[in-house]
Amino acid sequence: MKSLYLLLLLLCQPDLFLAQTELAIDGRFEDWAGIPLLVDVSKPNPVQGAVDLLQLGVADNNEYLHFYLKVDKEIPWQVENRITIYLDTDDDPSTGQVIGGIGAEVAFTFGERQGQLLVGKDTIPLEYQHLGLVGAPSTTSAHFEWAFRWEAQAEEGQVTLPKKPFRFVIVDEIGGDMLPDEDGLRYVPTLKAPSPLPQATFERDNPEHLRLLSHNVNRRHFHPDKKDAFTRVYQALAPDLLLLQEAYEGSAEEILAYFQPALPASRSGEWYAYKAGAEATVLLSPYPAKAVVPLGNSAAYLLQLAGKKEAQLALIALSMPCCRQDSARQAEADQILAFVRDLQTPGGTYDVPKGTPIMLAGDANLVGLKKQYHTLVEGSIQDEAKFGEAFSPDWDGTPLADLHPPHFQRPHTYTWRGNGFFPGRLDYVFYTDSVLKIGHHFVFDTVGLPKAVLEKYNLREMDAPNTYKHMPLVVDMIFE
Repeated sequence: MKSLYLLLLLLCQPDLFLAQTELAIDGRFEDWAGIPLLVDVSKPNPVQGAVDLLQLGVADNNEYLHFYLKVDKEIPWQVENRITIYLDTDDDPSTGQVIGGIGAEVAFTFGERQGQLLVGKDTIPLEYQHLGLVGAPSTTSAHFEWAFRWEAQAEEGQVTLPKKPFRFVIVDEIGGDMLPDEDGLRYVPTLKAPSPLPQATFERDNPEHLRLLSHNVNRRHFHPDKKDAFTRVYQALAPDLLLLQEAYEGSAEEILAYFQPALPASRSGEWYAYKAGAEATVLLSPYPAKAVVPLGNSAAYLLQLAGKKEAQLALIALSMPCCRQDSARQAEADQILAFVRDLQTPGGTYDVPKGTPIMLAGDANLVGLKKQYHTLVEGSIQDEAKFGEAFSPDWDGTPLADLHPPHFQRPHTYTWRGNGFFPGRLDYVFYTDSVLKIGHHFVFDTVGLPKAVLEKYNLREMDAPNTYKHMPLVVDMIFE
């Protein structure tokens, strides 16, 4: 059966000249608002299982080529679809694979996370790294953005996306309608320099700010060949609260003894160590916990700051079920939000004073249905019979704030980088912004840091891949 292709093609002009703009790959799309859409259509698709491609935007600078795509339904971006981009990188329809009026040298199918470089009669497999691909969000969505890096190369050394005019089409290869244009979209890159990113500095804005470092150590914390890298990282970041996930091996006290030489002096003069949750969350803190509450894989720590009798910070360590465990992840999100409501309800199992800051931080593993994200932020509990009614979880009756810590080296917010799947934002910080302000915050990664920054903080560029796939989140809390 002949496949039907849905091609996003320009209907009114052959050449696209778009102004360079500042874009971040973060799963938020407000920064695309000022960029004219190249395609904006609405057409019912009668093909079962097919995806209608409704809107497309493209922009670039001299580092990245950015795309925005809206589809007609919420779908997972990295699995269970065959949406494919074909790139005619030499702008010559007589070379490469003929499709939609172009001759494609590069093809990449997002739902299979694989592509091909078509060179003459050769077909070279491409992974996301060979295109420098970064995309968002990691959850299901009807809106996606991604970027290719101009300098990316295939394993054989060929540049996969030269810095010159090209044509492209986007196809739902499961089926769909073809838009009536045979020449694809032609794009002429601007290659303008982006605005400089913020200077990489790890110090607090104010020494009084309480620093949390959340880090999924991926079972690597006791590896002897990684201890020096862990030590350099924690010395450079100097956390007051060290919140670990997947620290299975060792007791809380053993982990404290192992890492304490890399930590700054305790604010209280003492260190307290706690371990809870099925995914082995560990908290090393200068303040004692009034209560430690397992929440499935995750756990909550009600901390008594500065010797107060009542808890002054409710810190929930996220370490939610991984991968395709949507039902288990949703149940844990429901459980966590039910706990937050209990904190805010007088006479609950765990009471805290009204207005106590609440923060959810750690590895949320949000790689499935987006409704799990909505549960954590908006309190939209799914199993109300078991966990109670939905509610707005900030003290002022609004959703929690989603912090979006940025990288220093690149305009991205991903926190996980590994093989097989694109880099993704798996680690989050949600908090009650009605009662808590945030200072300096960032995703920590050593790869790509300037040499002067590495030397200043006694770091090695490979300290990141030597210690984690999940990158630490650093958050400085400001207490009124």
